[in-house]
Amino acid sequence: MSKKSYWVIAHHKIYDAEKLAAYSSIAGPAVQAAGGQFLVRGPAATREDIGDSQRTIVVEFESLETAVGL
Repeated sequence: MSKKSYWVIAHHKIYDAEKLAAYSSIAGPAVQAAGGQFLVRGPAATREDIGDSQRTIVVEFESLETAVGL
Protein backbone atom coordinates (compact mmCIF):
# COMPACT_ATOMS: atom_id res chain seq x y z
CA MET A 1 0.00 0.00 0.00
CA SER A 2 1.45 3.34 -1.06
CA LYS A 3 1.51 6.36 1.18
CA LYS A 4 -0.49 9.41 0.24
CA SER A 5 1.34 12.08 -1.73
CA TYR A 6 0.83 15.79 -2.01
CA TRP A 7 1.33 18.62 -4.45
CA VAL A 8 2.08 22.03 -2.97
CA ILE A 9 1.62 24.73 -5.57
CA ALA A 10 2.69 28.29 -4.80
CA HIS A 11 1.94 31.23 -7.03
CA HIS A 12 4.32 33.81 -5.57
CA LYS A 13 3.13 36.61 -7.79
CA ILE A 14 -0.03 36.64 -9.87
CA TYR A 15 0.55 38.74 -12.95
CA ASP A 16 -2.82 38.19 -14.65
CA ALA A 17 -5.73 37.12 -12.43
CA GLU A 18 -7.99 36.47 -15.45
CA LYS A 19 -5.51 34.04 -17.01
CA LEU A 20 -5.03 32.26 -13.69
CA ALA A 21 -8.81 31.91 -13.31
CA ALA A 22 -9.10 30.49 -16.85
CA TYR A 23 -6.29 28.01 -16.13
CA SER A 24 -7.86 27.02 -12.80
CA SER A 25 -11.23 26.34 -14.43
CA ILE A 26 -9.55 23.72 -16.65
CA ALA A 27 -6.85 22.40 -14.30
CA GLY A 28 -9.09 21.94 -11.25
CA PRO A 29 -11.49 19.45 -12.85
CA ALA A 30 -8.57 17.62 -14.51
CA VAL A 31 -6.79 17.18 -11.16
CA GLN A 32 -10.00 15.93 -9.53
CA ALA A 33 -10.71 13.54 -12.40
CA ALA A 34 -7.23 12.05 -11.86
CA GLY A 35 -7.95 11.42 -8.19
CA GLY A 36 -6.62 14.60 -6.62
CA GLN A 37 -8.44 16.16 -3.69
CA PHE A 38 -7.95 19.86 -2.97
CA LEU A 39 -7.11 20.37 0.70
CA VAL A 40 -6.19 24.05 0.50
CA ARG A 41 -7.52 26.22 -2.28
CA GLY A 42 -8.94 29.66 -2.10
CA PRO A 43 -8.74 33.19 -3.36
CA ALA A 44 -5.42 34.93 -3.64
CA ALA A 45 -4.14 36.81 -0.62
CA THR A 46 -2.88 40.31 -1.30
CA ARG A 47 0.00 41.87 0.58
CA GLU A 48 -1.04 45.47 0.80
CA ASP A 49 2.45 46.68 1.72
CA ILE A 50 3.92 45.48 -1.60
CA GLY A 51 0.78 45.06 -3.69
CA ASP A 52 1.45 41.43 -4.67
CA SER A 53 -1.18 38.72 -4.83
CA GLN A 54 -0.08 35.26 -3.72
CA ARG A 55 -1.86 31.91 -3.70
CA THR A 56 -1.04 28.47 -2.29
CA ILE A 57 -2.82 25.23 -3.21
CA VAL A 58 -2.38 21.79 -1.61
CA VAL A 59 -3.64 18.67 -3.41
CA GLU A 60 -3.73 15.17 -1.88
CA PHE A 61 -3.37 11.97 -3.91
CA GLU A 62 -3.79 8.37 -2.76
CA SER A 63 -0.27 7.46 -3.93
CA LEU A 64 2.90 8.86 -5.43
CA GLU A 65 2.15 6.97 -8.63
CA THR A 66 -1.18 8.79 -8.97
CA ALA A 67 0.37 12.19 -8.24
CA VAL A 68 3.22 11.72 -10.72
CA GLY A 69 1.08 10.09 -13.39
CA LEU A 70 -0.98 13.20 -13.99
